[in-house]
Amino acid sequence: MTSTPPVQRIPYPGLWLDAFTLTAVPGGALVVGGQVWSAQGGGTTPATVASAMRWDAGTNTWETLAPMPLPRQGHAAVPLPDGHVLIVGGRNNTELEMPGTLFWEPDTRRFREGPPLLAARDRPVAVALPDGAVLVLGADHDNTDLERGTRAELLRPGASAWEPAGQTVRLFHPGPVCVSGEHVVIAGGRDNGFGFAIIEGTHFAPPLDRNTELWQPGTRTWRTSQPLTASRDEPQGVTLSDGRILVVGGWHQGQLLGTAEVWDPAREQWTPTGELTDLRSSVVLAALPDGRAGAFGGLGQKNFEASSTVELWSPDTGAWTPGPPMSAAVSDHRVTVLDDGTVLVVGLIRKQPDGMLETVSLRWNP
Repeated sequence: MTSTPPVQRIPYPGLWLDAFTLTAVPGGALVVGGQVWSAQGGGTTPATVASAMRWDAGTNTWETLAPMPLPRQGHAAVPLPDGHVLIVGGRNNTELEMPGTLFWEPDTRRFREGPPLLAARDRPVAVALPDGAVLVLGADHDNTDLERGTRAELLRPGASAWEPAGQTVRLFHPGPVCVSGEHVVIAGGRDNGFGFAIIEGTHFAPPLDRNTELWQPGTRTWRTSQPLTASRDEPQGVTLSDGRILVVGGWHQGQLLGTAEVWDPAREQWTPTGELTDLRSSVVLAALPDGRAGAFGGLGQKNFEASSTVELWSPDTGAWTPGPPMSAAVSDHRVTVLDDGTVLVVGLIRKQPDGMLETVSLRWNP
């Protein structure tokens, strides 16, 4: 294995890239799609892209791959047990919501068409089940069918079509969606009833809901369970190596939260755990192979500057402690755990305080 540079610009045109997906694949990681910002006049302009890039963990280099058939951003990307990656939904410059899906094949390193969704979705949530099936729900674009995002659909391994997978009981915009055993768990979100709107300068949104919802594969139905211990808007959540779920942070009534809680699947109950010691927004959470979890980066509470901080949560003590910092302060980042237990981070940096944003990768070792 060659030495790893502190940061590497990923191979995209333009100034910076956002709205992409990052997933681990055998021997490396895959970046798909997104939105490239380019200089125009005295400002910048965005364009949705169809690009794909693979990072090779052995050589610590990026390679440009054959692109998707169409540009796409705001999509979901799900790594499958066989090394394939399923690309789901999203949007582009001509479609506010896309019904199409794609499979990325590790052998050919190319995309092929997958079965279309039952309902087009922008910014869907997609998770892989233990048997390799994929469950999708959520939709960011509100139209006349406000319940569309609450209807889930399922793609079984090898199937040629998606199947209905039940409708959530109450949750309209789901919070963290995690898999624990055979269940899919939604940790809070926003209640059903109406969409987001701005009326005469006043912002309206569905109320926060602390309910937990569980998807049961035998009946393909959703049911409510014990609620979160705190109301949270836009928290982070991950499934730990022991099957428990850790939820961290978020906002409540304009206040940034550093609190965390753990879901016990045997008791179907949330329990408070330790709080982050360095309060920041836009933290990205990752479950580590040794049972711990890492909270990566974020924006400082006072000046909203990007952070290189990493905090590690211990399943033994429930406490957060400082971990090795990242080699650069990043924002709007994604993280994925690689085969060897290290973490690849892809996000935005400024190399100079007044410099332009740039999208780079860095590797973090616990």
